[in-house]
Amino acid sequence: MKVPFQSAKTSIIAALLQYDRLSRLELSELTGVSPAGITEVTQKLLQQELLAETPSIDPPGREKRRGRPPVQLSLQPGHSCFAGINIGEGEMVLAITDLKGAVLEQRHVPAVDSLSEIPEAVRATFLAALRHASIPRTRVRGTGIAVAGIVDADQGVCRYSAALDWRDVPIARIIGEALELQAWADNDANAIAIGEHIFGDAREYDHFSSIVLGRTIGSAHYMHGILYRGHDGSAGEIGHISVDPHGTLCRCGRNGCLDTIAGGSALRQAAHEKGLVIESMRDLEDLAMHGDRNAVQLLRCAGKALGSAIASLVHINNPQAVLFTDLEGFENGVFRTAIRQGIENSILPRYLGSTEIRFTTADPVSLPRSAASIAAFNYLMSL
Repeated sequence: MKVPFQSAKTSIIAALLQYDRLSRLELSELTGVSPAGITEVTQKLLQQELLAETPSIDPPGREKRRGRPPVQLSLQPGHSCFAGINIGEGEMVLAITDLKGAVLEQRHVPAVDSLSEIPEAVRATFLAALRHASIPRTRVRGTGIAVAGIVDADQGVCRYSAALDWRDVPIARIIGEALELQAWADNDANAIAIGEHIFGDAREYDHFSSIVLGRTIGSAHYMHGILYRGHDGSAGEIGHISVDPHGTLCRCGRNGCLDTIAGGSALRQAAHEKGLVIESMRDLEDLAMHGDRNAVQLLRCAGKALGSAIASLVHINNPQAVLFTDLEGFENGVFRTAIRQGIENSILPRYLGSTEIRFTTADPVSLPRSAASIAAFNYLMSL
């Protein structure tokens, strides 16, 4: 049975996002689309200049093949650009990326006092970024917004954000109208997972969990190559798992949530209460490295609690990998070590060898770049 053109096109674009460069034969084998169907779709994408053809190159040391080298196809990075905006507690950052997620320009959006001031601040920053990077506005195909909160991605509405004190804010419409672009919104943890899956370290996985180490703890989960959202889009709120019913009151209204022990904001507060002078998690790690018992205790307790929660997550979802994105700058210190130990001490032995645990230290543009990936993915899937 012939695969419909639109379905074939979506499958081909998805395969090229995952593998970067593929021959027509490889595309046919991966997608199940017939060679004739591959030719039909790719010819139209080449005419639109969305794809580029390059001869395949034999790896060093391999004898050169006879005959005409097979042609590989890849997405053309310069075809489209996307704006990405991260709206978090105390800061907004805007980035413009190409079709493959390379950051072409980034800027901090000036601080505002109210929601009503956000559109103009974002618009002015966007136009300044375009001018500085000499990017034609017509090349920007859409914008993605990553929000610290619970987001209805289908409607583009932030249903609730404790960090921003928002309820039912139609943020995609607000930003889209300000920039005169199609806009999509999602929460920041989902944005990072989407970015890693289509542009980053998770392209090789169909099943993985993404854990965000920020001011709070976020998570997102891919299953069978698809972001799992739950029945109303709220899946992944690992930060509000109660790990100590008699613990600190969380701003969600319950006691002892994981955020109150392992989140960056909670760790800063706890450090200050113990008289530790720190500005960042790197400072806290440095104190621990130099033998400060209070710093060591805080980081070990937080890492143990998070590791135990992750072990439960692995038991439930059985991912190929758990990918940690460190937005707070812990780096490879006591906290990460305690997380690994917490996972290993709480997980069933059968999962130890089959679940990869990876940590990445994020740079300042990681979140807006991830936000732009939301727009890039939705745009490509709609072609």
